[in-house]
Amino acid sequence: MWNKRVALGLLVLALSVKAWAKKEVVYFGGGGEPAGPSTIFDAAYANFAPFSAGSGWTARSYFDGGHANSEAIAQQKFKGKNKPMTAKNMADEIASLKARINSGNLTKGDQVMVTIATHGLEPKKPQSTHSITTTDQSFNMDELAQLRDLAEKKGVSLAIVDLSCYSGNSLKLGTDKTCVISASAGGVSYNTSGDFIGRNMKKGLTLEEAFLDGRSHPAAAVPAAPQISSEAGRKAYELTKILSESMQERSLIKSTKEMGAYCYGTKSNPYAKLVSALRDIGNSSEVFSYLKVKFGIEKSQMEPLVQKLETAMKKYENSRRGVQKTFDEITGLEKQECHAVASMKLCGNKANWAFGYKLLKEREIKGQLDEKGRAELAVYRSYVNTPGFKQWESLKAAHGTQDGLFDEAKEVARVEREVYQVLYEELSKKSSKPNPCRSFVL
Repeated sequence: MWNKRVALGLLVLALSVKAWAKKEVVYFGGGGEPAGPSTIFDAAYANFAPFSAGSGWTARSYFDGGHANSEAIAQQKFKGKNKPMTAKNMADEIASLKARINSGNLTKGDQVMVTIATHGLEPKKPQSTHSITTTDQSFNMDELAQLRDLAEKKGVSLAIVDLSCYSGNSLKLGTDKTCVISASAGGVSYNTSGDFIGRNMKKGLTLEEAFLDGRSHPAAAVPAAPQISSEAGRKAYELTKILSESMQERSLIKSTKEMGAYCYGTKSNPYAKLVSALRDIGNSSEVFSYLKVKFGIEKSQMEPLVQKLETAMKKYENSRRGVQKTFDEITGLEKQECHAVASMKLCGNKANWAFGYKLLKEREIKGQLDEKGRAELAVYRSYVNTPGFKQWESLKAAHGTQDGLFDEAKEVARVEREVYQVLYEELSKKSSKPNPCRSFVL
C-alpha cells in the first residue's frame, strides 16, 4: 500500500510539474519600415494566435516603434507593456532568456517560442543564418545559436519562428531538439505566409500541425515556400527546391543572371526526380488514405497533380523566356551615345537622354529656358524621335507590363503547396529521427 501511495504521489507530482510548466512567447516585429501610419506586418501581429486569451502562453512584445496604427494594435494587445523593436531590446531579451535558463527560472519542460516578423536581409559571410531589421539597426540571427545550445543543455524546449525574408537561412539553427520555422526558403517571403502560420498556432496543435495548416491555406499560396526544420521538411524541400528557386521573382524584372534565380525547367534532372518521387508515392495507399481524410486528395489525383505541375512550370518558363528576351533587347540598345549641342558634347545612354528630355520639357513649360536651353532641347527632341529610341521606348513599355511574373509564379506556388503536402506526409511516415516540431505542443 505504501509503495502504491508513493507511486501515486510521484505521478501526481509529475503531472503537476507538467501542468505548471512555463509557456512563453517573445514576439519581435515591425522593424525597418518607412514612415507612415502602419507597417506591413500589422496583420500577422494582430492575428497571432498565442496572443489570444486562453492560449496558455505568457507573451512579451517588441513591436515596431513609430507608426501610429501599429502602436495602437500593440497597445490594445499589451496594455502599454509593448516595447519598441530595437536591436538593444532584442539583445537584452535574448540575454535575459539565457540568464533565466542558467539560473533555473526556465527549466526542463518549459517552452519558449521566439517569433520574428520583420524585414530580413541576405546573409553575408561569415554569417551562418542572416540578419533582420529593427527600428535602428540590423540584428544577426546567429546570436540565437547560444540561446539554442543553452536551452538544449538544460532541457528547455525552444522554437524559433522566423517570418522575415531570407528566413530559410535560419533553419540552420534547427536541430533534433529545436524546431525552426521560416516563411520562405532562401529568398524573399510574403506576409500572408507568416500571417496564416501564426493564426494557425492554436492551443492543442503541435507546431508542425500549425505550420502545415497555415502553409496549405489557399490564401497563403504565394511565390515563396515556407520551411520547417524537421527531417521530413528538409527532405521535402530538397525535392521541391526547384520550384522554390524558380519563384524568386521581384516586382522589377532583371536578367536571370543578375537575379541569381534558377529556372531548371521540366526537362531537367531535378524536375524528373520530383515527378519520380510523386509517382512512387502514388503507389502508397497508406499515405493517400491519410491525405484523403485530411486534405481531400484522392490517390487518382496523383497523375493530374503531376500534369498540373508541368503545366504551371511550362507557363512560367515560357513567360520568363519572353521577359528575358525583352530584357536582352533593351540592354542591347542601351549603349552610350554622344551628340553636339553648340560648343558642348552631351553623352549618355537612352535612359539618360529620356530623363534629360523630360527635365527640359518641364522647364520649357514653366518658361525657364534661355536660348542655350532651347538649343539643347531641340537636340534632345530630335534624338527621342529617332527610330532607335522609339524602339527602346516601346520595349521598355512592354517590359513594364511583365511585372515580376507574379501571376505565373503564384500558379507554380499553388501546385507547390499540394506537392509539398504529399511529400511531407510520405516522408514523415518514413522518418525515424526526433521531431521537435511535433513534440512542441501549443
